Amino acid sequence: MPRRSVILPTFWLSAVVALAALDVMPVAIWLYPLAWYPLLFLLDSLVLRLGGESFTSRLPELGVLLFWSAVIWFGFEAINLRLANWYYVYVPVSRWQRWTGAALAFATVVPAIVLPARLLELRHVGDRLVTHPIRIGRRDLNLALALGIALLGVVLALPRALYPLAWGAVWLIAEPLLHRTDPAHSLFADIAAGRFGRIVRLMAGGLVAGIIWESLNALARTRWIYTVPFLEHLKIFEMPLLGFVGFPFFALEAWSLYYLLKRWTKWWTVIPATLAILVILAAMDQRTFASTLPYLRQLPTVDAALAEKLERAGLHDAFGVVRVGPAALIREGMPSQEAAELYALARVAALRGIGCRNAGALAKAGYESVERLGTADPHAVWEAVRRPDAPHPSPAEVRVWVAAARGLSAL
Repeated sequence: MPRRSVILPTFWLSAVVALAALDVMPVAIWLYPLAWYPLLFLLDSLVLRLGGESFTSRLPELGVLLFWSAVIWFGFEAINLRLANWYYVYVPVSRWQRWTGAALAFATVVPAIVLPARLLELRHVGDRLVTHPIRIGRRDLNLALALGIALLGVVLALPRALYPLAWGAVWLIAEPLLHRTDPAHSLFADIAAGRFGRIVRLMAGGLVAGIIWESLNALARTRWIYTVPFLEHLKIFEMPLLGFVGFPFFALEAWSLYYLLKRWTKWWTVIPATLAILVILAAMDQRTFASTLPYLRQLPTVDAALAEKLERAGLHDAFGVVRVGPAALIREGMPSQEAAELYALARVAALRGIGCRNAGALAKAGYESVERLGTADPHAVWEAVRRPDAPHPSPAEVRVWVAAARGLSAL
């Protein structure tokens, strides 16, 4: 079995994470795909070293895996349009950049689960998790399918109360169908045979992937923020503590969905799936992408001439202004009062995904500084800045802003 060096992907991954931690652009914006692809290559190299088959050795199969991985996560993004459990902030202003970035990132989701599980398999983890066979007949499969459809229906009907069920409902839909078409990869078939090793390995792989997803998200500038009902406060990184329980169950769904869809990789399925992705992306533009990168040109108090002058000084966005402080603005010729006002507004725009448009709306409503925002009532802020014709900002987003402002004000 050929050996592949792990030095290059390790160096690449380490460099990317270090640059993101230093907030170096554009790495901090594109951290997710820049980090995950070398990490996947590293995991694949370890699989190869342990005697497994590399998933990068056959390019057509790799393309199928990445494509259906993106399709699967875009499917969950479609569900989130109703659940509104997370949203993305500081996404690229350019549509083609944010759409391409999302597709590249989502293409890594299934490999991120499968490769850790494959490493555990090669180390024989879970091989002894064998019990007596459990009979699963046609009636059981039909019941599971019906239950999955019913659960997904009630989740969509009552998303605020029943959203956790989404992470099991999809599996109950996919698995009965997979059991009928591809028993070799069916987890129900494993249960019927009394073999639980693969299920345990996948759930462990899902948890590992989830921890890495959330830790990278904490370093990134372009990131997601959770506003899960009843779980907004107790978080590790951005994820509510109980939310980590969902990653192992999502891994089962991802496995079953991938092997169900993989068999249907034909032009007459790929084209509709691609069109569906574009439709979902357009919907995400309206409902899930909450703010774009806070370039100074988008702030209402910055005209084109001032923006050009600041850009020549290396200040392109609100983060840069916050980093250098008002003194640097004064050195660029701004009057002290204007410099202080711009610095205060930039701090707001750079806070927890607020962005320039929302910062302008907040300033117009009297919340022109982090300190003023931190003393406000979230509902009053939302009433002042909400737009009846748009889903953003939502009350949950405004609660995130105010909580972050209070945290900064307390320092």
